[in-house]
Amino acid sequence: MKLLIAVVNTEETIYKIKIILSLKKLLENGKKLQKEIRGNKIVYSYHGVASNALLRKATINDTLNGHTSPKAVTLISIVEGMGFTMTDFSKEFDNISEKEIQIYLQEHP
Repeated sequence: MKLLIAVVNTEETIYKIKIILSLKKLLENGKKLQKEIRGNKIVYSYHGVASNALLRKATINDTLNGHTSPKAVTLISIVEGMGFTMTDFSKEFDNISEKEIQIYLQEHP
């Protein structure tokens, strides 16, 4: 029974890390786009995303720093608040490598 809980917990942890890394990549991509596209009104900061997503800045902070796992509605709001789609998010999510997860775990014990 303990092994099953450990496996489930590990799987949940991996999903949580992949969500964090995917959101951070989208945020960085948005910052690059902001410099390249004139008239881009989206502000790619925690405050800007929170404002666009109609969420508290603390919610964005807690999600991107791994303090909480977002509900689906919150995740969608964050992604759309950055000006991206869930398709964009899922592409980032699917492309997260095991090495990126290992690096994250080493940096965030």
